[in-house]
Amino acid sequence: MRFMLVVLALISCVAWSAPNSVAILQYHHIGDDTPRVTSVTAQELEAHFAWLQENNFVVLSLADIQKRLAAGEPLPEYTAAITIDDGWRNVYRNGLAVFKKYRYPFTIFVNPKLMAEAPEAYMSWQQLRELQDYGANIANHSNSHWHMTWREASESEEAWRERVRKDVVEAQQLIDENLGEQPKHFAYPYGEYNQALQDILEAEGFIAFAQHSGPWGAQSTMTAIPRFPASAQYASLDTLATKLTSLALPVVEYTPKQPLLSDGRKAPMFAVQLAHTNDFNKGQMNCFAGGKVIQPSWQGNMFRVNLENPVPIGRSRVNCTVPSQSQNGRFYWYSHPFIRADEQGRWPD
Repeated sequence: MRFMLVVLALISCVAWSAPNSVAILQYHHIGDDTPRVTSVTAQELEAHFAWLQENNFVVLSLADIQKRLAAGEPLPEYTAAITIDDGWRNVYRNGLAVFKKYRYPFTIFVNPKLMAEAPEAYMSWQQLRELQDYGANIANHSNSHWHMTWREASESEEAWRERVRKDVVEAQQLIDENLGEQPKHFAYPYGEYNQALQDILEAEGFIAFAQHSGPWGAQSTMTAIPRFPASAQYASLDTLATKLTSLALPVVEYTPKQPLLSDGRKAPMFAVQLAHTNDFNKGQMNCFAGGKVIQPSWQGNMFRVNLENPVPIGRSRVNCTVPSQSQNGRFYWYSHPFIRADEQGRWPD
């Protein structure tokens, strides 16, 4: 008994240590003549990179982060990663000077079939090889950027699984053949996934990145790793700075597991089980659904959020944040994605 009391006393004296947390930035177009919703200008991109440099961030490759988290190694206090989806030609044209200047590691997720079909719109293999000299890894975004969870009319589950598996494997083969062996990293087109797709990717040795926001931590689901969009209204450093310094909640379980709403539900709920709540006041957690602020209900280390209003058809997410008590100005951040289908089981791009 005396020994246990001594151990507890020692534990209570140990300072709370913030968890390993990585803010992954997600970009698409670089330019001022492309859809603003998925674009940053070259000036905005450079401002983001300059901010990372000025604020002593360590920018690591996804592969390096994956290796360190798997080994249980500590990450720098402020760690970021950079990802760019689709491989648009304007990324090379307008971003090359920025990449050369900062030499940060970054990942470009590409669609090899689209590259062949529309070479005027997408980077060539030669351009991607050049970007490798300035820090790029080239990763898998499927062969043709399709809604991967959709089954064709009269298509069986087994046939869909084989079609998905073949698409991913063939895209990876083309990437490796043209650029040398690349990390097995996958970004879901449109950020859409389900459990079956996650299982296929895991079986093929991939980790996968989605589009709901939040930092990547040691307890993140490795086939649904979150990223912060950094384009359009999200490009402002006034708000992006808060996201870059955010902390990963110690999530050990959550439900529902996949975003697509089932059984015709329109106003969903979700529940999240945490390993502990050592570093924040539960009453200070707020969740944001559209323009509505919701305070979750707590039972032990589990919180539950019930949405009163229907989510829109298509993709949406609920973000939950709570201030850290030990890390002044930093917030724990968790995002739960949802997809609501229409009566035909589809939704817009």
